[in-house]
Parts: sequence; C-alpha cells; structure tokens
Amino acid sequence: MKILHVINNLGSGGAEKLVEQFVPLMNEKENVQVDVLLLTDVGNVFDKYLKDNGVNVTVVPLRNPRNPLNVFYLRRHIVQGSYDVVHAHLFPTLYWVSIVSKLMVRNDKPRFISTEHSTHNRRRENLIFRPLEKFVYSGYDAIICISEKVHQNLVNWLDKAGDDRFVTIPNGINIARFRDAKPYNKTQINPRFDGDIKIICMVGRFSEAKDQRTLIRGMELLPQSVHLLLVGDGPLKSEHENLTVTLNLDHRIHFLGFRNDVARIMKTCDFIVLSSHWEGFGLAAVEGMAAGKPVIASNVTGLAEVVGNAGILFEPGDYGGMACEINSLLDNEKRYRQVADACLERAEMFDIRKMVDSYLDCYRIIGKP
Repeated sequence: MKILHVINNLGSGGAEKLVEQFVPLMNEKENVQVDVLLLTDVGNVFDKYLKDNGVNVTVVPLRNPRNPLNVFYLRRHIVQGSYDVVHAHLFPTLYWVSIVSKLMVRNDKPRFISTEHSTHNRRRENLIFRPLEKFVYSGYDAIICISEKVHQNLVNWLDKAGDDRFVTIPNGINIARFRDAKPYNKTQINPRFDGDIKIICMVGRFSEAKDQRTLIRGMELLPQSVHLLLVGDGPLKSEHENLTVTLNLDHRIHFLGFRNDVARIMKTCDFIVLSSHWEGFGLAAVEGMAAGKPVIASNVTGLAEVVGNAGILFEPGDYGGMACEINSLLDNEKRYRQVADACLERAEMFDIRKMVDSYLDCYRIIGKP
C-alpha cells in the first residue's frame, strides 16, 4: 500500500507533530510505504526527524499554501506517485486535495482521506461557508475525527449525521518516550531553580485557542517558589511576554520557545497545565500524563475526553479555580501522587501504535470495492 500524507508544513503545531510521530511507524509495517508532501517548508521544525527515519518529504515548488495553483502540482504528484491513499491535514490543504479528488475521475484513482484536528475553526463562525464546506468534504472517502466531540461538531456543521464516512480515531503518542525520559536537574533549565522550586509547564503555540493568558494570570495566586515554563512559539507570544512584565511576573515565567526536548522538560516539571479555550484532542495533555505528572486542564471537550477522571479539570478562563487546584496539590503530597499515578495509567490508552493500526485499517476498508 502506497500512502501520501499532505499537510501545509511541518511547523510547531499538534497536527504537524502527530504526522512526524506516526509516519515512520507506518513505514515499519509490511508492504506499506508512506511519503509526505508539504505546501511549504517555511517554519518547518518536524521535517528532520522524518528525513532521518528515511521518509520521503517533498515540498510543492510554489511554497505558498494559499495559492490555488497548488491543485495542479498536487494532482501531478499524486498521479506520478501512483498512490493508493492520499491523506490530507489542515486548512487550506484540506480544500486543495478535495478539489484534486474531484478532478481525478479515472477508475484507478486513489482513496482520499482527511483528518479533522479541531472542534472549532473560524470558518464555522459564518454560515456562508457551510455550502462550500459541504462541497469540500464530499471529496473524501473517509474523514477521521480525532475525538468524539470533533466528530459531533463536524457532522453537525455539515448536517451529515449518520454518514458512515465520518469515523473517530483518537490521537496517540509514543508513551515510552515520555514515561522513560530522563529528567533534567532543575538548575539545568535555569541556574536559579534550587531544590525548593516547583515548576509548572505548558506546551503549545501562542494562539487564541491555547489561552496561556489564563495560566499567566493564575501565577499571581501561587507561591513565589512556583515558576512557569511556557514552551512554544506563535503569533501571540510577544503579547504574553508583555503581560508577564505588566503583572511583574517576568522573574517567575520563562518563555522557552520551540524545544525538541519536551519529554525531558515535562519529566523535570512538577505540574502540566493546559488552559486552552478549545482543543480538538490535546496531545500535550497525554504527554504530560505519560511523563507521570498531574495534568490540570481546562474543562473543554477535547481535553476533558483525554484527561477523564485521572487529572483535574477547571472551567475555561477561571484562573482562580486553576490556582486553587494547584495549591491543593502543593499542600497534599498524597493527593499529588494519586493524581500523578492515575494520569500515568490513563496515558496508556493513547499509545500511538494503536492509532497507526486504526489508520491502516481505515485505509484497507475504504480500499475495498
């Protein structure tokens, strides 16, 4: 089976990281070859791992994800590659690949798949996009949703309840990579981190969805010995840096940018927090659980499905409630350990190898006449 995954780029987002992790595992399967096609290489951070693992990564020469001319290059690349399955991720790749599927009318054309990675996007805020989106999704033989809420929101938006093309396959991670990671000495992260320092970590792009602002505000209500590591880049990073200065928290909040050693950082920290406004799934929550840390997350559907009863949920934007939960764990070592152990056990549900097997099963099923 020859498979092509198409995505805008391999920047520092959750969908991009997922592609980096599962494609090499797919290539380990017998009689499976997986290639990756990018609409641009601008901002790439996850392509090196794929190339180091022998994955063929190609970039569309236009290097502009929003250029409609991408359709013609994509079609030529797919035909020349004789792919059995073409799998699209994220907007606008989602649109261009759908158009390609409608242009290929020959009997031996590949099966087209897309993955829906979020419960929300701006296009759904305007009903004028609904007919267009119905047209776009009609170009796919299967649409994989990364959580039940993502599935529900998408079929409601498209008015496609009961359409068996829409399936749910939860995301996964390399559990062992986080469970067995070697922690840093805290002073390796910051020379001022002595043995009494407690560290909170949040991993995510600085975007409207992630809402690091709530976590930053909550730091005002936590002891001076508690520091925060914010890992990631994004368009709102400078805005959040300015907020920490305004709140006089810049000595306790540390912006680490993009990191390749997230597993070791999480293993070093005492708490993993996600304060998102919305999430399709929340890979960072699973990573934190796999690292054996208590995960405290906003009670939004994508995160609530992942964390379940293992971690702790607080209402979105409620930085006071979030801080109260963290303080309670700081004051109660027994409860801290109970939550951490429960999180580690729950993480086992999201092993990426299970996800890979489910994806391949989906490809085989839709490939049958």
